[in-house]
Amino acid sequence: MISKIESQQVKSLLQDPRWRTIERIVDLYSDRVQNESSMRDSQWETVRETILKEGRTRGVRELIQELYDIAQKENV
Repeated sequence: MISKIESQQVKSLLQDPRWRTIERIVDLYSDRVQNESSMRDSQWETVRETILKEGRTRGVRELIQELYDIAQKENV
């Protein structure tokens, strides 16, 4: 569990106009990862690579969502 001060810091960070730059970088990263070829030497390696790519982008987006959830709880 994070402290009240940490929660307030997250909220402040998300309200900072510079946060949009981070969101833009996340979008560019996600696009770049998704546009990478998943084709490998076998169908199983291709499936594995496809799943790994999805995991990479999903993990970053889940982290961003967690930050928004923390900030939202700060409002309650």
